[in-house]
Parts: sequence; C-alpha cells; structure tokens
Amino acid sequence: MRRRWAALALAALCLCAGCATTQSEISRTNAVTYVQGVLDETYTGAPQDAYLTLVDHDQAQAEQRFRGNLSAEYTQRLAPRFELEDRYVSDDLRENFLALLERVYQKAGHTVLSATPLEGGRYCVELSVTPVAFFAAAYDDGFAALRKEFAQTHSLPGDEESQTMDAAALRQARELYYGDWAQAVYDYLFARLDNITTDPAVTKLVLVSPDSQGLYSLSPTDLQDVDDLILRY
Repeated sequence: MRRRWAALALAALCLCAGCATTQSEISRTNAVTYVQGVLDETYTGAPQDAYLTLVDHDQAQAEQRFRGNLSAEYTQRLAPRFELEDRYVSDDLRENFLALLERVYQKAGHTVLSATPLEGGRYCVELSVTPVAFFAAAYDDGFAALRKEFAQTHSLPGDEESQTMDAAALRQARELYYGDWAQAVYDYLFARLDNITTDPAVTKLVLVSPDSQGLYSLSPTDLQDVDDLILRY
C-alpha cells in the first residue's frame, strides 16, 4: 500500500532573498536545507535548527511528524507485509513495533548532495540514500517457516464451530489468535535486530517546486520513492 504522505502535513518553505548576494544562491542553500530537514524530520525526528527556523517549526512538531510517520509505516507497510490484524494488536505491542521501526530507521542513510536551479523557480535536488534490507530479509529468510510453525499450535474456529459461538466468544478467539500471531512476529523481528543489513547507497533526484504564492514543497511521488528506497519489504 502506498504511503499517504499528504496526511503527514509536510512543511512548506518560502524562499526569500534576505541579505544574501543573489536570489539563486540563497535559494539553492535553502533548498538543500529544506530537503535534508524533511528527510531528517521523517526518519529521525531530529532535524537541524536551520530547517526548523526555515519552516517555522519547533522540535516538538518535528517529533510529532516523526511519530506520525512511524505509525503510517507500521499500518500501511509492516502490518500488511507480515499479515498482522492491527485491530487485535494491543496498544503496548503496537508501541513495541513502533520502537522496532525506529531502531531499523537508525540504520538507514539519507544525505542531500546538491541542488540545481531549474526553470520556473524549481530545484532538482540530488540525494544519497542507503537502503535497509531488514524487512525484506526477514520475510524471505524465515517468514514462511514462522507461519507454518505458528499454524501447528494455533488455529481460528472453523465455520461450523463459529456458528455455535456467540459474538463475544468469537471475538475473544480472534483476539487471542491474532494477538499471539502479532507477538510471534514481533519476537521474530526483534531477534534479528542485531543483524540489520544495508544495501549499497543509491542516488535519487527529487523536485522542489513553488506554488503560486511562492511556497515550496517536495513532490509526494518523490517522497514515496524515497520511502520505498529507505526500507525494502
């Protein structure tokens, strides 16, 4: 499932001449600061002060955006990939998954290399991204065996049995099954955290464009592409 980037309310940037010698130089510098800040805010929750000043944010807002990104990553990518039924996952276990995601993010790399002015006030910004192969490796190396092992000791009520159960009992059975499965997945992933691997760094070009009022933002498509590079599933 594609990440709903719009829901994260990413900050926009207003480039101004200030006291710099030329508009192009200050704009290029700000474009680099802005893109690096968006990436830091998204994947670490700790952007540099220059970015916070540029977009008129504070650290609390940056942390809030980071937590929102972790939640979206869990809900839209991790949970579907590992067949989790989130409505049956306890709040405590969900927080554990978010903490696990945070540790995986720490292994990724994302650095802005340069910004090139284009026509129309746009900027082409080159990134270096170091992808994390953790979830792809976890899925390929042992997920099928985990599912098979779990099925040997756990099962949901069959159709005939379900018809004899009241709604409360049926829900309890499902909560137990999917809760145990979520715990098994978490334990499986957590045990692999000491062996997180990364892929070779790759470059990615993203576009920073102004709207009619001079507010600059990153393309949601480009952001999604970066997200797909950062974590491979």
